[in-house]
Amino acid sequence: MSMTVQQARDEMSALFATAWGNRKVLWDGVPGKPPTGRTPWARFTIRHADGGAASISTKHFRREGTIFIQLFAPVGDGLSSLDPLTKIAMDAYEGQSTAGGAWFRDVRCREIGPDGDWYQVNVLVDFEYDEIK
Repeated sequence: MSMTVQQARDEMSALFATAWGNRKVLWDGVPGKPPTGRTPWARFTIRHADGGAASISTKHFRREGTIFIQLFAPVGDGLSSLDPLTKIAMDAYEGQSTAGGAWFRDVRCREIGPDGDWYQVNVLVDFEYDEIK
C-alpha cells in the first residue's frame, strides 16, 4: 500500500482520536490552550524522522518517525489518573495498522513527573509506512 504524508498523518491521528474519545486533546499545528482546572488532557504530535528509497527499481519510499502523546493530569492525582489514560494511548497503536498501511512498533511510556500544576507521562510510538510516487 502507499500513502502520502498527509494521508498517513490523518490516519495515525484518527486512531488516537477514536481511542481518546471526547477527552481534551491539543493537536500539533492547531491553535488551542491547555484546559484549566483538574481535567486530564493530552497533546498529540507526529514527527517524521528517517526515510529513504525502499526499492531501487521503483519510486518506492519508506517513511518513518515517532508519534508523541503527552498526557497531563493535575499534580496530586498524578499516576492514578494517568495510568488508565496511558493504557488508552498505548492500546490505540499496539498491534495496529492503518487502512493505508502505516504500522507501529516500540510503543512505550515514560513518566516525566511534575511540571507546574501538571504531572506528565509521555507515550511514544514509532511508525513506518511507504509512499510510491
